[in-house]
Formats: sequence, C-alpha cells, structure tokens
Amino acid sequence: MTERTEHGGASRAEHADLLDFPGAAQLITAGDVPPPRPGAVAAAQAAVAFAAQEARETRETRETRERTRSVPRRRRLLVATAAVAAIAAGAVAYPVLDLGGKPAATASASAGRFLDDMAGVAAEAPASDAQYWKVRVETDNQDDGKRTFTTYYARSGGPGEVKKWPVGEEWLTWPQLDELPTDEKALAALFPKDAESRSEQILIMLEDSPASPRLRAALFRILADTPGIELIGEVKDSKGRPGVAVEMTREARYSTGPGEDVTYWTKDRYVVDPGTGLLLENTHRIRGQSTPADRYTWLEVGPADKPTGKSANKSADKKR
Repeated sequence: MTERTEHGGASRAEHADLLDFPGAAQLITAGDVPPPRPGAVAAAQAAVAFAAQEARETRETRETRERTRSVPRRRRLLVATAAVAAIAAGAVAYPVLDLGGKPAATASASAGRFLDDMAGVAAEAPASDAQYWKVRVETDNQDDGKRTFTTYYARSGGPGEVKKWPVGEEWLTWPQLDELPTDEKALAALFPKDAESRSEQILIMLEDSPASPRLRAALFRILADTPGIELIGEVKDSKGRPGVAVEMTREARYSTGPGEDVTYWTKDRYVVDPGTGLLLENTHRIRGQSTPADRYTWLEVGPADKPTGKSANKSADKKR
C-alpha cells in the first residue's frame, strides 16, 4: 500500500514529484513571505495558462510534439519556474509571454486578468465625501500642441464646474453617479451593448470621474469581460511613471465628399497604475503613424477641499 500522511494527504512520492522543479527547495525552507503585490497572482496565472492550452491541442499537434518532446517540456518548466518566482517575490509583472513563438495566454485573456485584478485594487481605495474633485491633465495634439488644465468639479452647486459623464444614452452628474448600481451585471445593462461604445464610455468615467471605489471596481470588471482589449505589458508614460498598458484597435471613418468615405484604423492605449488602479495616460494613434494624434496625461485626479485661483473653471474635456 502507498504510504499516506496522517491527515490523508499525498504520499511522499507524490510530494517529491510535485516539487520536482528548480527552486523548490528554496521555497520550502524560505518560511513566510509577504503577500504578493497587486497583480503578481494574475501574472502567474497568465504564465501557467500555456500548460492548460496544450491540453486542448489536436491529435496532429500532439504527434508533432512527441517527435520533439524535449522542447515543450523545457518550455513548461520555464513557465512554471517563472510563475513560482513571481509569486514568491511578490513582483508585479504583466508580460504577454512569447515562448518559442507560442504565447502563454492570448493578449485579450491576459488583459481580462489584469483588468479584473485592477477591480480588486480599486475596491480597496478609500472612499471620499469631498465636495470637490480636482483633475489636472496635460494634453498634447497636432492642432493645439501641449497644454495643461486644472479643473475642479463640484458635487452640487457652489464654485467649480458641474460635469456629466455618459452612461448609455444618459449624461450623469456626480450625485447621479453615486446612485448607479455597483453590481457589475446591473451596471453593464445601462451601458451600450456594442463592445466599442461600452468600453469608450467606461474609460471616460475611469479617466477622471469621482466614481466611488465600489463603482470603479464594477467598471473594471465590465471592461475585463469586454472583447477587443489587448494587454501590452509594463511601460512608462510620457512623464516616466511606470504602469501597465492595454490597447484597443478601432475602425474609424471620415467623409471626403458625398459617397466618399475613407476608412482607417486607430489604436487607443491606456496606461494604468497597477498600485492604485488610476489611469495615467491615454494616447490615440492612427495606425501607421509614429506620433500619437492625441495624448492625455492625468497628473492629478482626486478629492479637493475647494477650488482656488483662476484654474477653478478651466476644463480639458475630450472631443469625441
């Protein structure tokens, strides 16, 4: 009979087999380690998804693999080792892994994991009962060049600007945002059904709205389930701040005359701070051009006591 542990667990032989990878001994003797920083587990899940993907391979692929058995085994070992190391170190890493030309997980699936992870980060942010919301943003576009705006939004009345954010066919004020459901299914039903319009409205709200932590978390979860968003990975924004980028490719058209439409493709990239869930930057680029047509960099977004100075009523709303 195979020897079992006194609690009915796996045998010593099974334990030895499970822990047969580089670094296992160090993990066993390491003792307690701090919990991973936001995103470490999601990154590890994206990495080990490669092994799960292989289980769905076709018979022809499996036969090919048998002829080169040593190569896939080494790839699986590298992925497993990297995943364990990421969790043990508590590192934040969101790469779109490419192992011998074969991704560990699709970019869209990895984006979903990252955005779902950001929902957890957003939910843990402190709530605010401030009467004003300060937004300082730097814009840069081909028409106006680089400019910086500071805007104070008012919760209700008083000095400052009352702004509205799109939700479906409605434009909602700050107090109305507080009345939105925070259940993701109920909230998603209020937004457009097509993925492009839905993601656009949600991102507008995530950019600078005073949405509560629970509402922001629900918005991130809806984005996580929205197709067409790809994970780019760790980047730095134009100010050198580290973040994680996701990107959407969209089809756009403009008319040059009656019956004469020109179609082109654009790429919208959003850089997110994985520690706070705040959006750092958005760049709008026409595919094939090296310079972004528009850039919005959020320098400060958060609660404020009251508007001060001439900047209280300046706005940098996007033209959409």
